[in-house]
Amino acid sequence: MRAIFEQLKGKLIVSCQAFPGDPLDDTDAIRRMALAALDGGAAGLRINSAEHVGVLRPETQLPIIGLHKHYGSSGLRITPDFASAAALAAAGASMIAVDCTPHVEPDGEPWQHLIGRIHNELDLPVMADIATLDEALAAEAAGADCVGPTLHGYTERTRNNQSFSWSLLAEMAARLRVPIMAEGHIATPAQARRAIQGGAWAVIAGSAITRPGSITAGFVRALREIASPAAAIGVDIGGTAVKAGLVLRNGEIGCLQQAPTDATRGRDAIAEALVRAVTPILAEAERTGRELAGIGIATAGAVDQSDGSIFAATDNLPGWAGFGLRSFAEEQFRLPVRVVNDAQAAALSELQFGGGRDLSSFAVITLGTGVGGGVVVNGSLLAGQHGFAGSIGHSVVQAGGRACNCGRHGCLEAYVSTAALIREYGERGGILDASAGEAAMATKINALARAGDAAAHDAYDRLGACLAEAIADLFNLIDPETVFLCGGLIEGYEPFVAAVEKRVAALLHFGSKRQPRVRAAHAGRLAGMQGAAALVFRLDD
Repeated sequence: MRAIFEQLKGKLIVSCQAFPGDPLDDTDAIRRMALAALDGGAAGLRINSAEHVGVLRPETQLPIIGLHKHYGSSGLRITPDFASAAALAAAGASMIAVDCTPHVEPDGEPWQHLIGRIHNELDLPVMADIATLDEALAAEAAGADCVGPTLHGYTERTRNNQSFSWSLLAEMAARLRVPIMAEGHIATPAQARRAIQGGAWAVIAGSAITRPGSITAGFVRALREIASPAAAIGVDIGGTAVKAGLVLRNGEIGCLQQAPTDATRGRDAIAEALVRAVTPILAEAERTGRELAGIGIATAGAVDQSDGSIFAATDNLPGWAGFGLRSFAEEQFRLPVRVVNDAQAAALSELQFGGGRDLSSFAVITLGTGVGGGVVVNGSLLAGQHGFAGSIGHSVVQAGGRACNCGRHGCLEAYVSTAALIREYGERGGILDASAGEAAMATKINALARAGDAAAHDAYDRLGACLAEAIADLFNLIDPETVFLCGGLIEGYEPFVAAVEKRVAALLHFGSKRQPRVRAAHAGRLAGMQGAAALVFRLDD
């Protein structure tokens, strides 16, 4: 069995299949596609049905992963019984793929039992087709010889995931001992290379190579979007203001609106500000006949992804915790709504439209009324079990230091925020009109610092020292390719970003050799709107 895996290590397997009723759903058509793939250098094939395996076995001695798609009363299941596996083996399959999801087919056999029979009676290895990490671990424990996330996006638990899950691959690579076959939504050579670099043993590509109908539809969809691009409304709810705009698929934003949050009046006032910001954009879209894919809302606080409610929030938005934001917005605006933490939205913006497009891992830190963070690992946003992943603002930079509104002392947010900047400026003799409000005062200090004002520069220097400590910890923890900074606190102040990068390098062990990259985010203050809209587009595609 081991020889098969050595043949496939680091190489490409091509899945040659066709949907029932497809013009290519024909034995000779499948044969010709497979031979063309082999001519192109494929190291193996993944083939559906004993008939197709039998036709191809005389043509090649390379490994063939055989499977039998069974459409039963409970939907599609892959190789649901031993008779199907035995027929594939008799036809010449080198390995049998088995559905190892918690999918019950009345006429099938438990997959755990099936793996044992394939080993003992057919003497063939088994590829477990799974959709989640726990299914992968269970398949390995039951004796599967390799595992592939083939069904990620096709089961009830994962049905909203329509792209390859880089986070799932990373988790599998960290936890599994058996080879991982990266399969499911691998669409480009770059993704195939990235999968191997991310821990996959081999890559299986199908639709991107062998299904002309799907490939054509992608081109048609792209051209249609140019002719009449759908848009989404992006919203960013912050402690100072609610910002909203019409976001196109290329990230361009128009029809900008803003309403004061007036957060001190509680959740009803915040919700009213949301309505005031969004309503003019809806009216403009209706007037111009603009198609809307939905509304994406970025908000401070942790978001429960199951229902779009606010799981937890600090006193920057009093009364916000527990609010059913998605249900409120869907009822109010009659459009699909997606809700995401504002800093995680900034990370999505950078991933979709900014400097993170060509990066595998990076972090985004938002600096404003509070400090938020979003982390991308292996090309996917890291949310965490409860949506708190990336909450760098509540990492402690000074033990026993200033009180933070989260209840702890010495958090980064207590030293790097709008209020902290105003405090530092005042302690250095700076004088501002307090009646202007915190946002206006911070904007003024920013302008003064860029103009060379000593007190403003020194205030930012103090913030930079604290921020660098937290970023150094971040580099030590996840070693990202880049950390991006964004938010009104630093907008337009590039020397500050460069100074922070220099401080981080000095703090890191071997910092002169691994050269941390700290950059200003591309979207700046619009990152929350862009990222929230990007989430709508991803689910709409």
